[in-house]
Amino acid sequence: MDKKMNVRKTVIYISMSILMAGLFFGNVQAQGWRLVWSDEFEGDKLDESRWSYQYGTGASEGLYGWGNNELQYYTDREENVFVKDGKLHIVARDEIFEESIFTSARIRTIHKGDWRYGKFEIRAKMPIGQGIWPAIWMMPTDNVYGGWAASGEIDIMEYLGHEPHRVHGTLHYGGESPNNVHTGTHYDLPSGTFHEDFHTFTLEWEYGEMRWYVNGEHYQTQNDWYTERHPFPAPFDQRFHMILNVAVGGNWPGYPDHTTEFPQEMVIDYVRVYEFSEDTSSEDQQHEAPGSFKLHQNHPNPFNPATNISFDIPNSQHVKLAVYDIMGRQIEIIADKHFEAGSHSIRFDADGLVSGTYIYRISTESYQKSRPMILLK
Repeated sequence: MDKKMNVRKTVIYISMSILMAGLFFGNVQAQGWRLVWSDEFEGDKLDESRWSYQYGTGASEGLYGWGNNELQYYTDREENVFVKDGKLHIVARDEIFEESIFTSARIRTIHKGDWRYGKFEIRAKMPIGQGIWPAIWMMPTDNVYGGWAASGEIDIMEYLGHEPHRVHGTLHYGGESPNNVHTGTHYDLPSGTFHEDFHTFTLEWEYGEMRWYVNGEHYQTQNDWYTERHPFPAPFDQRFHMILNVAVGGNWPGYPDHTTEFPQEMVIDYVRVYEFSEDTSSEDQQHEAPGSFKLHQNHPNPFNPATNISFDIPNSQHVKLAVYDIMGRQIEIIADKHFEAGSHSIRFDADGLVSGTYIYRISTESYQKSRPMILLK
């Protein structure tokens, strides 16, 4: 049998597996993203119930040049940040201000919009020019695991003005600087530039996994990170807030030169934040105690040959965690013992199983929950 036929059969088999997994559940869960926070910039000024300003060169926070040898001074002046015709404008200018030679703006949602997990969607148009560095990103609200970058940083979109066809998505984590690391990749427009028109940048952040999109096109997934002395999925299991800014100069983009024209602005059409919601079946409603018990989606998923299955329990109790095939036959008992209250993660090795959809199920005296997972060899 040729390779194309094998691939075709595998795809058909997995598709049928997913369908049968739905039948196994009975009442399939209706799930999706629910809008919980947004700014459409419909007024005539920045909504300070959603955003606050950051000022200066970073010196007041011990970050001279904001930690990157940047040149701008951040202000709240209308020359640097304003709302007009349903859009937010963050403007970098070539001017002397408080001993700096450029000005710009940096705003954030801290203590006004803080999220652990969610879908973050921003429609924006980029500036252009050597040394221009706009970003849409997230920082930890509480720094639970220590200083940068032990508590993490999530870059939804970074852009360098001298590469107008390319944006970057990056995670920073590990230890405190200089023991930090980062992982990520870039996305190139098939035609045109991010300066010519608006484009939509999206991050989907779930337990143990993040996915990046541009204009609905998925371009990377990350599900492997760490922080010192704390188990996965730390540090990306805490509250983060969003930051919008346009930097000038810095270690990464370099500095403006004779080709850079000012002013330059990032224009934001909207910022929308969604949370993942589930309308559980009658069986799950009978057993589930929201906010207390939780069976998380395995990660990675699809997987080969091993994956991590995590769950939360509110008090010390006996837990059974088992894996079933799509016909409901028990394949393996992963755990059947007493666990203390808190979050737990167990590794499941499917080395001896064939490709397809499997079901893992948690059972306690008061809670039961099932989820599908896909083994793809």
